[in-house]
Amino acid sequence: MTEAPDREPNLADHPGRPRGRDEVDPELIVLPRPRASVGPLLALSVIVFCVYFLVRLKSDLVFAHAGDEPERLAGVAAALGADLDSYVELRAVPDRAAIARVYASDARDGHRLAPVLGSGDKLWLLFDGSPWAPPPTYDESATGRVVRLGDLPFYDELRAYLARTRFPRGLDVRAALAALADKRAQATDVAGDPVVTRPDTPVTIVERAVGEARVTGFATERHPDENAWRAALERAGILAPGAAIENASEAAWSFRVPAPGGIEPIAAALVAAKLFAARAEPVDRTHRAAWRDLAVEGGDLAVAGGAGRAGERMRTASVTALLIEAERQAPPDARVLVTTDRPGDYWHLTIIYVVLGALTSAFAWALWRGLRPEREPASAMTPAEKGDIRP
Repeated sequence: MTEAPDREPNLADHPGRPRGRDEVDPELIVLPRPRASVGPLLALSVIVFCVYFLVRLKSDLVFAHAGDEPERLAGVAAALGADLDSYVELRAVPDRAAIARVYASDARDGHRLAPVLGSGDKLWLLFDGSPWAPPPTYDESATGRVVRLGDLPFYDELRAYLARTRFPRGLDVRAALAALADKRAQATDVAGDPVVTRPDTPVTIVERAVGEARVTGFATERHPDENAWRAALERAGILAPGAAIENASEAAWSFRVPAPGGIEPIAAALVAAKLFAARAEPVDRTHRAAWRDLAVEGGDLAVAGGAGRAGERMRTASVTALLIEAERQAPPDARVLVTTDRPGDYWHLTIIYVVLGALTSAFAWALWRGLRPEREPASAMTPAEKGDIRP
């Protein structure tokens, strides 16, 4: 007995059967969508890049919205307490003897940086590199952005420059003599700033000569030479006959004359004699020494003698000036008024911030899509269709 031949299977409902041109294949409908083409590493790199610049540019964005009118400050103390990245205006006198040229980078023009007198090196002014670029001011007022000195890119180079440079400083005479009497190493300059002295700090002492004056006559048609001036001063009773000349040039001649009553009687005698082309001035003597060679003893300032040089003494009342060469300090928390910055110069920061924020959001979404697990696609086949087709 022969077995009946196998029945042909019905393939009409099979999901893999051939389909017509316009017939929709249900398996293609549930295919998974492709993931974002941005890899997790690339997305993370872009996010870090954007966040870095968002943080770095935050201060510029704050200054860009500071307004066009600066806040007027009362003085140095108010500037030291001002908020960073604020737009302010104040009256500040820079120490022009201590101006330093600084460079933010090799690709940019330099700037000029100077400490403000009376601030104790805690307030600085940053100007344009060229003195002819900014408009001239006549009231010592400065307008600009408040920043921190330690945050500027040239801060390390500035500290190295100040460490090896000495600047001329005029000391407050009474405070300096008191410091010498107490053997202190700190004095005060004429602006009220503290000055730290060292034993080898060079000091120039200006002493006003007592009982002497200098009379200088200038060439005129009536008094064209030394002899004419000598005769005129002798007739006025100002110059003794035969007195030596102190200094002479082609157009001026100077004589030392006794002045027991000071400069005023000499000047009055010149006016009375109608010698209007002559002037009377005090006589100053200059002494140079190191800080360790100075001492106040009683009412005298004693200058110790060096090798081959005798010591000197002078009355403290006759000392009119004390000049030293000392270094400046650059504390990192000092404030700098950048006079070249205006809020309107940073109008583009808002646009840049919006673009960076949008890029951060977009790549954060791409990173999340790239790291989440992929779900299995739902199948359009029925359980019966998934089974084997038996003959």
